[in-house]
Amino acid sequence: MFSGEFHHKVDAKGRVSVPAPFRAQGDSKYYLTYGPDGCLFVYDEHGFKAREAELNKLDEYDPRVRSLKRVFFSGPELQACDAVGRIKIPAQFAKYAAIDKDVVMNGMAHYFEIWSSANWEQQRQQDISKYFENYREMTTRHDH
Repeated sequence: MFSGEFHHKVDAKGRVSVPAPFRAQGDSKYYLTYGPDGCLFVYDEHGFKAREAELNKLDEYDPRVRSLKRVFFSGPELQACDAVGRIKIPAQFAKYAAIDKDVVMNGMAHYFEIWSSANWEQQRQQDISKYFENYREMTTRHDH
């Protein structure tokens, strides 16, 4: 499970260190893809294959499914961490997520997110402001 919040810097070649606790979860090989809210989603190989299986169950004649799959699977191939635990954030992803130097990696159980620090702070405040209300709504049993 990926959990925790880690602050890192992207180097001049677009590489960023994957937090050691995240690397310890698997084989240090990752798929990056576009995430909602202006961040990147990063899956280990197992998590990516699980998401792939879910998406492959959807009706490919539905244009929304094709659109979703086009974006989700347009990321780079599986990439392994280098000798010091870094992965590369390709330019198209850095641009999408407004990533320059400072990033935050946030664990999301079966994947983790990469945020620009500025966007993370804004999203974090928004999420915290709704946290208790969302939790209550999603965990309260609704009997009809």
